[in-house]
Amino acid sequence: MNRKQRKAFSKASIIAMIAAAIPFTACDYIGAHSPIDDNPIQVSSSSKVNPTSSSVMVPWSPFETWYGFELTEQIQTGLANETETAGYWFEYNDSPDGGLSRILWPALKGSEYSDQSMLPIIEVCNGICGTYDLDKGNLMYNPFVGIGFNVVGERSSSDVTPAVGDASSWGGVCVSYTSDMPLDVEMGLGEEMESLIDYAVPAARLPKSTNVITKRLAWTDFKQPSWYKGNRPITGVEASRILATLRFLFQGADKSRGNFNIMAVGPFDGCDNTINPVDPPKPVDPPNPVDPTSNFETWIGNEGIYKINTGFDNETETAGYWYSFDDAIDGGESHIVWPTALGTEYDDNALDPVIDFCGGLCGTAVLSKGTMTYNPFLGVGFNMVGETSITDPTPMAADASSMGGICISYTSDAAPALEMSFGDEIDQSIGYAQPVATLPKSTVGTTKFIKWSDFKQPTWYKGDTKISGEQGAAQLVALRFKLQAAPGEYNFNIQAIGPYSGGTCHLTSTTN
Repeated sequence: MNRKQRKAFSKASIIAMIAAAIPFTACDYIGAHSPIDDNPIQVSSSSKVNPTSSSVMVPWSPFETWYGFELTEQIQTGLANETETAGYWFEYNDSPDGGLSRILWPALKGSEYSDQSMLPIIEVCNGICGTYDLDKGNLMYNPFVGIGFNVVGERSSSDVTPAVGDASSWGGVCVSYTSDMPLDVEMGLGEEMESLIDYAVPAARLPKSTNVITKRLAWTDFKQPSWYKGNRPITGVEASRILATLRFLFQGADKSRGNFNIMAVGPFDGCDNTINPVDPPKPVDPPNPVDPTSNFETWIGNEGIYKINTGFDNETETAGYWYSFDDAIDGGESHIVWPTALGTEYDDNALDPVIDFCGGLCGTAVLSKGTMTYNPFLGVGFNMVGETSITDPTPMAADASSMGGICISYTSDAAPALEMSFGDEIDQSIGYAQPVATLPKSTVGTTKFIKWSDFKQPTWYKGDTKISGEQGAAQLVALRFKLQAAPGEYNFNIQAIGPYSGGTCHLTSTTN
């Protein structure tokens, strides 16, 4: 449902809505949007909108096309003022009017400089990508979400409302993107100006496209919505002279959900570089042929399968489900921050929603020592066979020798380890010095094939019971992906895991 009238709200509520490092104003939408007019609006000299005296103008300078694959966070608009706050991506949604729409991001936002930084998302997507999830809640019109950036930046260190600049020399904008639904590119003019025109800002429609497509929009292509009947019409060319923000709006039917990726933005004649391929890398060739006695199947996270088929599952059907563990029993306070709520109708702690969200198993490991005297740890793992019976939850051991080892594709901000577990009784008897294989940290993603012989007990272990990797494989209860490091926050994503012999592990996302 579209509506013509949209209510304004205070600057204080706008700033609270953003809660971001790069604030934006109520231009960042308060109501519904109608289809763009087919014909340009003619503006007479008597009714033309002019910038108010409080608007902040800056001279024009070149707009450099932003390419996501260059992994830079800030868009060089050429109009940035001394606050250095132009060109940073922000998100907005319909929550101020009662909507429940949101964007589901493939990585947690944040950097050492801003907890709203989009850089982790850019590094995952080679652009700005996510899933729009439209939910109208109490809205009376179609729900929406969007992203955008300031063209000039904040007016000053004490006035965080966006300044406006003359972007007419850009000629328009170019966009390289994918989107499961049509989207609108809107010209944000600042709260004061937009309130004068009832938030009927000029906009242009981009078609949906599941393949990367580049579109060029001249300023003449931007029109006010057809529902606007006010006495202050403004053309796209006029709006370009008082431009505060550019916004990309996703608005549609309730419960709509789909994916998008904005991979390049620039002036009308920009976006001419080849965009990096978006297809996932080819699977790594397995170093050995499949062992016919091994039934362990490679698990690929983005295939929407929640259970790893280990080939050893017993009648309890409890093998292969991911679980998490931490250092609480030793006095630590480490925990995992998941990107979405856990649970299914069968299990409140099921990680199925996380796997759906991440295309793998991802989260942020928050390592905290508590009362521990050594580095904190946590991790995720899965049982090879599963529980002994419905009345005995003790996990059983498997002879996994035929697998030859493990392959794994992952990203991690800290160096992880793959750790064998032989069950609580044996693990405790050897002082929890199970064989491990250390892995390198990788924020861009890597695939490793690890033989059982590469698993070693830690060097600090001086006990009498020695277990080699090959011996451990013959009595394997569980495999664990473990992070142990100095206190801090570390992102990770396990994208594939399988056997060394015949495994087909490969990355499905090229960055963390």
